[in-house]
Amino acid sequence: MSLFSLLMSSCSPKERTITDLNPDRHNEYYQKGCDLIQPFMVLHGNEITPPQKRKVSDGIMYLDAVTKINPENWAAFWIKGKGYQALNDSLSAYTEFKSSYSIQKENPDVARELMIECLNLGKADEGVQVAREALSLRPKESGLVANLALALLIQGNLDEAMFQIDKAISLDPSDEINKNVRSFILEVKSGQRKPPKTYHDLMK
Repeated sequence: MSLFSLLMSSCSPKERTITDLNPDRHNEYYQKGCDLIQPFMVLHGNEITPPQKRKVSDGIMYLDAVTKINPENWAAFWIKGKGYQALNDSLSAYTEFKSSYSIQKENPDVARELMIECLNLGKADEGVQVAREALSLRPKESGLVANLALALLIQGNLDEAMFQIDKAISLDPSDEINKNVRSFILEVKSGQRKPPKTYHDLMK
């Protein structure tokens, strides 16, 4: 008999479950989950191979067990969200990041990822709120200011979006991404581009 019981009826992490929820295995499961997902955390938006998807799904499965054992482990929810990003599953990523953020509101990285998935799903109002909360933690971080500008752009608040992106550029004049965001906002304001409804629209 294996060390722990797995229901292996599907490749989907939502349908494959670890049933051995002994608290003594919390750290073991957490480490295994992190090790499986970590290599793919920077691949958001890129296609991964079926074997890689299996590794990510297995990682999510381990971390599902972790959050059942310890529902206050915000980091496990966050890493699950990164796993779902690697699988290009924005809705599941949003759910995990929202769970993480409900526990940990003092880490801008948690807020940042939740904001991105809000914008991926067209939840612009929530994205703006989360972006403002993240910025309140680090008011001088140009990336967080730019994130707020993006959220405001998708919300349709073009004037404040321009104000915020100009602020981001003043904080870091060398950041080319911020300059590109400013150009995008100007094109929307002038009618050269359709107003984006989601984060994905910005990539078109």
